[in-house]
Amino acid sequence: MFASFRDIIGAKEEELEVQEGTTVQKLLDGYIERFPDMARFRDHIILSVNKEYGAAGLELKDGDEVSFLPPVSGG
Repeated sequence: MFASFRDIIGAKEEELEVQEGTTVQKLLDGYIERFPDMARFRDHIILSVNKEYGAAGLELKDGDEVSFLPPVSGG
């Protein structure tokens, strides 16, 4: 069974300020650095910005909402 990122991070959401030019991938890399337990899911994390998927290279703008969705188990 997969742990939820909420369990790993200890919060449902965080509000962060990021440097200009920060991409979603750089943000994810920063989270993995802060919370190494996320690393085991690296290849299976679904990325979303403002509820649109597939945004790893997207540069973040003020007010963007980023979601990291963990893999789902089941059948």
